[in-house]
Amino acid sequence: MRFRAVAVVAWIMLFAVFCVDALTPQTLVIAILLDIPIVLAALTRSRRLTATLVIAAIASDVIAAMLNAAHDGYRWDRIGLIDRALSVVSIGLVGYLSTVVQERSERVGRLAAQDARARREAALARAADAIRASLSVDLVTRAITHEALAALGVTGAAWYPSEATEAPLVARAGEADFGVPADRASAELVSLAQRATDAEGPVLVSGADPVGRFVLERLGARAALAIPIADRNRSFGTLVISSDDASDFDDTMATSARAYGRLALGALAQARLFAELAERNDALSQRTGVIRDLVYALSHDLRTPLAALGMTLHQARAGAYGALPHEYERVVDASTIAIDDLQRLAETLLLVARFEASERSIERSTIDVGALAVQIVAEFRAVAQTRTITLATRIDDAARIRADRGEIRRAIANLAANALQHTPDGGTVTVVVARHAGFVDVAVEDDGFGVDPSVRAALFERFATGATRAGGGTGLGLYIVRRIAEAYDGSVSYAPRAPRGSRFAFAIPEITP
Repeated sequence: MRFRAVAVVAWIMLFAVFCVDALTPQTLVIAILLDIPIVLAALTRSRRLTATLVIAAIASDVIAAMLNAAHDGYRWDRIGLIDRALSVVSIGLVGYLSTVVQERSERVGRLAAQDARARREAALARAADAIRASLSVDLVTRAITHEALAALGVTGAAWYPSEATEAPLVARAGEADFGVPADRASAELVSLAQRATDAEGPVLVSGADPVGRFVLERLGARAALAIPIADRNRSFGTLVISSDDASDFDDTMATSARAYGRLALGALAQARLFAELAERNDALSQRTGVIRDLVYALSHDLRTPLAALGMTLHQARAGAYGALPHEYERVVDASTIAIDDLQRLAETLLLVARFEASERSIERSTIDVGALAVQIVAEFRAVAQTRTITLATRIDDAARIRADRGEIRRAIANLAANALQHTPDGGTVTVVVARHAGFVDVAVEDDGFGVDPSVRAALFERFATGATRAGGGTGLGLYIVRRIAEAYDGSVSYAPRAPRGSRFAFAIPEITP
């Protein structure tokens, strides 16, 4: 608009000077005034307009000279011709200088624009660091409001949340902190926030708009811009930035506002996601704790009645209550086996519940691991013989650790039972106890079916596919071995054997001499 006004004034002035020059005597050269519209053209920064005016001015000078001479009967005044020539030189020189000034002005303008863009990008980068410094939704919202002042170069910023239960936030330049307004957002501000959300981009608040006037009055500003912080799935709220100078809200401000809005949207979405995950984790932890407590209580309370029932069945089988009919003996034997399995299951669940509750055994004693392994192998000898499995040992008699004897016994027994279950009839299972690099290694090697490579990574997890089925098929045998080893700063491992079979092992630090 300003460019057009200056151009029109320059053309009108050029025509006016031409008319006056054409009507004056040859000796009065008014053409020198044609420099004025050319200087005005320089204000428009349009080299094309300047060049056009220079050509028009020279043509006006020549035509005016001819009209002056015609008025005097085509008698040319020598002084007048010299003045005309000087005015043409003057017009050309002013035109050239105007073009140079315009080029320099454009270069300065580009540099200034680049500098301003660089400052805004740096301000946006600093704002991004401040906004993303926290994962709290409240702190992120406050940072978005406060950092908008420096990042966008405005004097005021206000946050109006989309949730009616949340209070707005206001920040002003020069104030170290900001607080929550006592009143809720007015109807005009609510309407503005909705317009920005519907537009999916910044909305300029103009004083020409009746609603805009009310908004500006409430904000105490001369110009404002509403930035929606929303995407297609969710609206977090609207950030309204304001300034005492309406010229602050130019095209570059709109671009910066969009960039700041995307930055704020990403930070808030991230904070909300972490908040939702935290809530879900809390709920899951509570449910897991309840389930763990139930398992602990049930397994603990089942031990006593199961032990009593098992004792009664053993006494009945031994004839403590008189001779049993032959068919009853088979029933008692089957019931005894079932009770033993239930007792082992209760013990397993109780042990798992203790591990999940981070309860550690306080029993500690010096354990001869080799002697304990030999004892366990002797207990499994009958089971191995029924399936013609060779059960062997390789023992280091000096292997000793300090731990809960019952837990170490359970770990070795689980590995041995797992190997016996997965070794075909006629195979070999070897229990190895060795010392290596400050650790006592207990390994059970077999030439059984091995483990599929796809499930090896999860062998020592709870109920993992391919895990041990020892202990009544609970899928907890190897998991218990791992938790026992880790309780003593040890580790577990699995390795396939050639040409077939497996090697399961755990290692625990040995007693230093």
